[in-house]
Amino acid sequence: MSSTPQPHAQAADTLYAILPHALTQTALEEYGIDATPEQAQQITRELLSVNLYWVQSALQTVLIKTDWERVFQALCERILSAWQTELGLDGQDAQGYFEEAEERRQAYDRIVQEGGAPVAVFTECAEILETAWAVRSEDRPKILALLIDLIPVDEIGEVVDGLDLAKT
Repeated sequence: MSSTPQPHAQAADTLYAILPHALTQTALEEYGIDATPEQAQQITRELLSVNLYWVQSALQTVLIKTDWERVFQALCERILSAWQTELGLDGQDAQGYFEEAEERRQAYDRIVQEGGAPVAVFTECAEILETAWAVRSEDRPKILALLIDLIPVDEIGEVVDGLDLAKT
């Protein structure tokens, strides 16, 4: 058995590398957002959910079902391996997160299906964060700026478009 990573896992690693990881209080302060460590974790979770939405949408657009599912599953496994470390989500329920992320994906997908632009999805994410008390309503413009800066929608599309899963 070869120790060379499979193309799907390599694709997942490439996608994971372009996604933002743990948001620290210091990083949030750069946007004028004052957050507790718990709020920073919640913002990280929501940021990850929106990024996963865009990744899954891009994969579904470009790849056949079996390939996009394998890449997405490998990406989820990569996220789980980084959950406590790179993502800073120690103490957070990973399984519950993925169920929540699927609910978010459905909500974001409805927005896009109704003709909403990426900023409409970001606005929905900001509203979720406000409802969860992770950000104050007066910080909505700040969280929107953060989301716009940290969600690489175009880069995700470019990476997925360039995937070559035929490698062995």
